Amino acid sequence: MTVKDREIISRGIDNSILKLDDVVKDLNYILQSKGEVNEAKEIIYFSQLVEDIKASIVNLIDKYGVHIEYDFIAANELATIKPYLYSIFYNLISNSIKYRRQQVGCVINIKSSLVKNRLVLTFADNGRGIDLEKNGGQVFGLYKRFHPDIEGKGMGLYMVKTQVEILGGKIHIKSAENEGTEISIEFEL
Repeated sequence: MTVKDREIISRGIDNSILKLDDVVKDLNYILQSKGEVNEAKEIIYFSQLVEDIKASIVNLIDKYGVHIEYDFIAANELATIKPYLYSIFYNLISNSIKYRRQQVGCVINIKSSLVKNRLVLTFADNGRGIDLEKNGGQVFGLYKRFHPDIEGKGMGLYMVKTQVEILGGKIHIKSAENEGTEISIEFEL
């Protein structure tokens, strides 16, 4: 075996170790998220949550000309665990930006509605969408990616689903390629 062959093998082993380390970190994060929920619930105002997220990603909003519109007239608050709800909103908004269509302006609509005894939060975008006939059963799976040309790990929707369920909610998706995605989250009131 030549020195060059050893270097190639060594680099391969180093890369494998780094990827394995990433997987262990991801699993640790997931297990922490699924752990017992001991944090106190507080009243969270959806409009303030969206404004906070917009302020934190203003550079992306400006760079890509993103329009985030929201309507929380039906319900603007929920007593819940703020870090989880923030993470849910942040991941869904950032996914809409990440998977936007290049040829159209990115528009994200978020709204609340009350249906029977449930609060429904709907996140809709006009992005790339997902072929649900082909990938519907895998959408919320760990490390599942549907646009290989865009960098990512395939953890975002998995974490959103996990956090929604920890908060006692349910999540649903409607999507079509090149038409956008609509994600609905339901919480019992």
